[in-house]
Amino acid sequence: MDTPRRSQLVMNVLQHAVNRNYDRAMQVMGEIAAASTGRQMYGVCCAIAEAGRQTLIRLYGHPSPEGLWALTAPDPDNDCAQHPAHLFSLRFITAFANGDTPTCQALYLAAANASGEDYSHSLTALIGDVAHLARVALEELATEGEKPAQNPH
Repeated sequence: MDTPRRSQLVMNVLQHAVNRNYDRAMQVMGEIAAASTGRQMYGVCCAIAEAGRQTLIRLYGHPSPEGLWALTAPDPDNDCAQHPAHLFSLRFITAFANGDTPTCQALYLAAANASGEDYSHSLTALIGDVAHLARVALEELATEGEKPAQNPH
């Protein structure tokens, strides 16, 4: 699979996830994973995290030059919020948003070297958390009476 096709499929995954069509999102993600190396899948995770970073900027603006992003689970007492896959997702998005490539790489390698099921759960959590951020941003746009950009980059 060439890079432009992989990029298009990543956007499809995110679109399906934002629309809560998780089965289709995971089906497309499976297509991507089946045709990608570990290095390419790291790039896929970074592309998904970039969508999350852009959404954070839309919601909260750029952090100050000395500031860093920090994401926490909305309800730390919730068992799902403490699930390793969800923690991976929050940490990966945060590290990516902060430009912390070594941490992103370490998190990805840890997930990729876990069991296949744990790796899959980590990717699913990453997609789900970025989709959630995007839905929050869309709701904010709707309440502000704005329309999202037709061709966001």
